[in-house]
Amino acid sequence: MKIVQLPESWRARALIVSEVDDPESWFEEGELAEMRSFARPKRQKEWMLSRIAEKELRRRGTRGSCVSFSHSGGFGAAAIDDQPVGIDVESLREISEGAAHLFLQEGEIESMRQCTIRHRMLHFWSAKEALWKQRGGSVPTLKKVPLLFEGHSENGLRFQGVETIASGDLIAALTLPTS
Repeated sequence: MKIVQLPESWRARALIVSEVDDPESWFEEGELAEMRSFARPKRQKEWMLSRIAEKELRRRGTRGSCVSFSHSGGFGAAAIDDQPVGIDVESLREISEGAAHLFLQEGEIESMRQCTIRHRMLHFWSAKEALWKQRGGSVPTLKKVPLLFEGHSENGLRFQGVETIASGDLIAALTLPTS
């Protein structure tokens, strides 16, 4: 199994995996039946990768009743906490900045345009996705999830309540603890 290197502050709460040998060996028969209920093999693999990330986090001692899952390309991610948590992972791809109006509010578009980080649209998208998941999907669209830009690092962005990182072929976002 390949584990994506995450910031130290994320490691007790989140994990991203890829390239798992014999992924079905991680699951009991009931879980495998759930996985097989997905018609497409791609969706089955994504489900397994994100659940393997959760299982590995728990094996490492992470506790909590709130779990968030994500997957993209060959990556599966999970985050666990005692409070609502959101994680998102996105395989690197180009997104036209002309599409920003579909998920960013005007002020957020201005903040995005001021960022010089590579793949800035994916950072903003991923941050919104993680916040939306933390809210349990209670906000009807990503555009209505507020995203307040606070700053950047060499490989990521920080927003109020969520931060992003670029690592290899992906962008990931994890919500910050609320207490």
